[in-house]
Amino acid sequence: MSSPVLSFPLADQQQWQDLVTKALKGVAPDSLHHLDEDGLDIAALYQIDAVSPAASDQVPVHRLTAHPAQRLAYGWRVCQPVEADAAPETVNAAILDELAGGATGIYLNLGSAAATQLEQMLHDVVLGAADIVLDAGPHVGDALAVFAKMARGQGKNLSDISLDLAIDPFAPQADAALLAEGLQIMGGVIGGAGDADITDGVFRLNGWQWHNHGLSQVQELAYLLAAATQIFRSGTEAGLPAELIARKTSMSVALPADMFDGIAKCRALRRGWAGLVTALGLRADSYPLHLQALPSMRMFSLADADMNIVRTTTALLGGAMGGADMMTAYAHDALTGGSAMGRRLARMQQIMMIEESGLGRSLDAAGGAAFIEARTEALAAAAWAGFQDIEAAGGAAVAQAEQRFAAMAEAAARRRDQQLAQGKLPLLGITVQPDSKPVGDLAPRWQTIARPAAVIEAIRRQSAKTPPRILILQQGDAADPRREAIRRVLRIGGMSAVHLTLPLAPVDAVTVDAVTIDAVTMARPAIVVLLDLKIDRLDPQVRAQLDHSILPGGIFEADDILPDTAQIAWLIKLADMTKDLD
Repeated sequence: MSSPVLSFPLADQQQWQDLVTKALKGVAPDSLHHLDEDGLDIAALYQIDAVSPAASDQVPVHRLTAHPAQRLAYGWRVCQPVEADAAPETVNAAILDELAGGATGIYLNLGSAAATQLEQMLHDVVLGAADIVLDAGPHVGDALAVFAKMARGQGKNLSDISLDLAIDPFAPQADAALLAEGLQIMGGVIGGAGDADITDGVFRLNGWQWHNHGLSQVQELAYLLAAATQIFRSGTEAGLPAELIARKTSMSVALPADMFDGIAKCRALRRGWAGLVTALGLRADSYPLHLQALPSMRMFSLADADMNIVRTTTALLGGAMGGADMMTAYAHDALTGGSAMGRRLARMQQIMMIEESGLGRSLDAAGGAAFIEARTEALAAAAWAGFQDIEAAGGAAVAQAEQRFAAMAEAAARRRDQQLAQGKLPLLGITVQPDSKPVGDLAPRWQTIARPAAVIEAIRRQSAKTPPRILILQQGDAADPRREAIRRVLRIGGMSAVHLTLPLAPVDAVTVDAVTIDAVTMARPAIVVLLDLKIDRLDPQVRAQLDHSILPGGIFEADDILPDTAQIAWLIKLADMTKDLD
């Protein structure tokens, strides 16, 4: 007996519109449209028929990873970060722990450590069995020499050990000389013996770093395309074939907390790369982009650090479905130096996605989704336009020399801080449902990143150092929702307040005034919030007593500080005022 076939009529666009309007209680769906920080429109509904589906045998290159077969067999590469900021033996223990715990590679930031310590750091690591992405900064030549020696000691060539030197001559604080040095390495002049013995990767353009310094999504993608173009230009002028440059150049990109943005961002970058290599006369499908994706660190917070676990999870989901070839996740408590448990959780998040959720066994999981396709198109077009602007002004090398990337990052970060101050940038666990735990100290490694949460963290540190005495004055004792609203705002800044009621209609004015004055005297407030009073209507005797303790300008009316656009700005003002109490 055959099963009955159930069929349902397809819903048209109007039916979807009607459902959304009903859910919004009569408000038009267009009311949900908004612009992202780059000015790109994000709609509430997208038409599926507006998306041009690709033929099944012609999947666009921007939808796929660099190695689809490897992805289906093993998932993406889990390349976990290790900071070389401790004794070599300690760094070595961290590396072995990551590899034993399921990581398939190490992203090693050499920092100020000497390249000669690499042998100790990588003791017992079988070169070639794990990916090594090395951020050696200006010491890349010395590091390469050490790796060449280690490879020979294990009977291997440089090309056998899965090493990416991750050179980015245009990264923040990068040495411009790294461009020429990287090209010499690529040509086999340094460390190798020609194309047959060059490391897997030479240049890895670091959009993630510039993102953490402040660049928007479109600016980050434009930077990556401009930097790649500069390497192609300089490399071909030096006599290197474009094919070699394409094989030895990769990119790293930051994943935002918004999963959908992460998906579209990875796909848009691949589209831009395909445009570059095609313009050079290369087949895009023969020279795919190797893409490393890292959750944003600028989205992290020292306040309620556990929320960083959630942020990292959604970010990694974006990279997984966006087709990243390699992902690197820092511990949720990395801002304070990181813990063994934090590093384990960051690693296991990826392994669970690959093994338990099956995301590592899928290709183009978001393909055909109307919103993702439209978002990809918008990001790709805007990034390409931004890249053309950089090229028209002289290219990435000129922009770096003139510090234009730094200026762009600073301006974008400043706009983000303004949005936060105006209540237009909600941060879960920070400005929304704030946590009351103490704010930890920021590790030196992260001092230069532009985190919006840093503003709130500074307020909380100040309030913890010198807790301001805040008094809420109310006329009478009637229930007023503004009282709790003010307390909620104060909790964002780690502050609290005492509530005091003034009599409505005193029978014995002298006695009541005396009691009231005594209560105000005992409170000794530095800051006063008038709940249902006006400053000019405040009793002169009460005002005179307040003037003995309040800070200059320290009286506020509730209605002036409770609008969403005023709350964070008010807390910033309070923190500045209470510095005088130190």
